[in-house]
Amino acid sequence: MKTIFITSYHAHISRNILLTDAFSLLKSRSDLKIVLLVPDYKVNYFKKNFGGGNVLVEGVPLYKSSKTTKGLFFKRFAEVLMPSETRIIKQRQKFYTNGKISNLLFFWAGNMLGRSFFLRRLARYADLKLSPEGFYYDLIDKYRPDAVFANDLHNENDVSLMQDAKRRGVPVIGMFRSWDNPTQSILRVFPDKFLAGSRAIAEEAVSWQGYPKEKIILTGHPHYDKYLKGPTKTKEEFFREFGLDLKKRLILFTPLGDKFLRVNDIDQYTMEALKDFPPSEVQVLVRFPPDEPVALKNFEKPANMFFHQPGFVFDKNRFEDREMRREDDESLINEVYWSDVVITGPTSINLDAAFFDKPIIASNLIPSARKYFETDYCFDFTHVQKMLGTGGAAYVQSKADLLYQIKKYLNDPKLDSEGRAEIRSLWFSHADGKAGERVAAEVFKFITLGGGTAKW
Repeated sequence: MKTIFITSYHAHISRNILLTDAFSLLKSRSDLKIVLLVPDYKVNYFKKNFGGGNVLVEGVPLYKSSKTTKGLFFKRFAEVLMPSETRIIKQRQKFYTNGKISNLLFFWAGNMLGRSFFLRRLARYADLKLSPEGFYYDLIDKYRPDAVFANDLHNENDVSLMQDAKRRGVPVIGMFRSWDNPTQSILRVFPDKFLAGSRAIAEEAVSWQGYPKEKIILTGHPHYDKYLKGPTKTKEEFFREFGLDLKKRLILFTPLGDKFLRVNDIDQYTMEALKDFPPSEVQVLVRFPPDEPVALKNFEKPANMFFHQPGFVFDKNRFEDREMRREDDESLINEVYWSDVVITGPTSINLDAAFFDKPIIASNLIPSARKYFETDYCFDFTHVQKMLGTGGAAYVQSKADLLYQIKKYLNDPKLDSEGRAEIRSLWFSHADGKAGERVAAEVFKFITLGGGTAKW
């Protein structure tokens, strides 16, 4: 019997892998033992929802490496070596917040070095040799895995596992967790095989990361397989769930959340703007982020606005500790599918809306004149600019533009459909309902063939 470690340290891994055919097919194999590695305080949740049979669950204390000087240095060094606009903006924002010249100089020096793939290769080698080791040796010795399947290649916990696996000669196969990952940071470990969810991800893994093209396998995103089946509820059932009126048009708004802003008044300002639509004509469903709080101050919710907060709660005071359940994933499908217009920020909801060819408004409403880093600067990130460049989403920066664009899309939902098709060609190039099958097949083939070593 073969044994594989599968990581799930981020809330979206449940959605990306564990709730898909990829995991179901691997779990159905009698000749495979799966060991899920999860945050130690979530063990019971994962045992209940995914354990049993050939699936064992092991809890792991998080972020042990960055609690050491060397571990934290290499984590930060990998970030500064990425010369993307995303990383440049993030570092500028950090300087805006803390004003430390030393951090800025460290970034600019690293940013210049990071333009050389050869120097990045040396950095990965030094990272492996000098970073703290042994966090996973006990588990590796206990189970003697034939392979590691890392689902979040930038996650510090995945990195520590991959480094220990490399040191012990265990092959690694991996995926990026999200569409923004190729331009966030350089890979601290090259997996022996890389599974790409789309053409865009595969191309960016080569151009931004310097990953060997011949070791990339295009599989598609498993969690989008179910999107092809359409909604899980009829329009009547879905509207009844939230008390919506079948005679009115539906606007879906997904707030950005408080993570990137010192004072988040942008989301509430957008919600206030949406009150201007007559309740007799439209209704608004606000789907809050599953893992980010949204500040609302003295907000009076109108009768035609409805709230939805997805995610399983571990600690009500810590939004980042939530997990995406099957019902949360299905609710997003229903909410996007049955909406007439989708309003969102610089998030992957743009992709979800494009998948169903729904009119998209990328909203960056600023309540008052302010400095750049008090706005939603994430719209200037590399991957978001690439998406906006397709013309598939209408970018608005004022209340008047927002209301005008909503009216245009309600009158003609086919507007900008060519741009949305371009979004699908980039990020859903392999969305045929069989991505889960391909991921499972490639992972098992990797295990049985013994992997292979990717160049540093």
